[in-house]
Amino acid sequence: MLSMKEFFKSDEIVNLAEEIVYDELQALIGRAEIEFCQCDKCLFDIACVVLNKIPSLYSSSIADRTYPSAEFKAEYDNLKLLAAEEIPRAIEQIKDRLHH
Repeated sequence: MLSMKEFFKSDEIVNLAEEIVYDELQALIGRAEIEFCQCDKCLFDIACVVLNKIPSLYSSSIADRTYPSAEFKAEYDNLKLLAAEEIPRAIEQIKDRLHH
């Protein structure tokens, strides 16, 4: 069996919540709707706050990610909405407690 580090770095197990948060955060930055520090540390903190608030969505199959079932797609779409709601809250939280 692979070591734990090898097992989880194999790119076979993917937490789609991480991808969703990254994509939604990137989209928000692109729209320039909210002014906030966009240094790596603050972006990492924002992502962590959001990821701790929303459920994870793990997948171990590229087929499931490429050709999702209706149920999986609904979970994914719901997670996108949750992330979009939580990101502005996380930004405000981090703005109040900058770590730099």
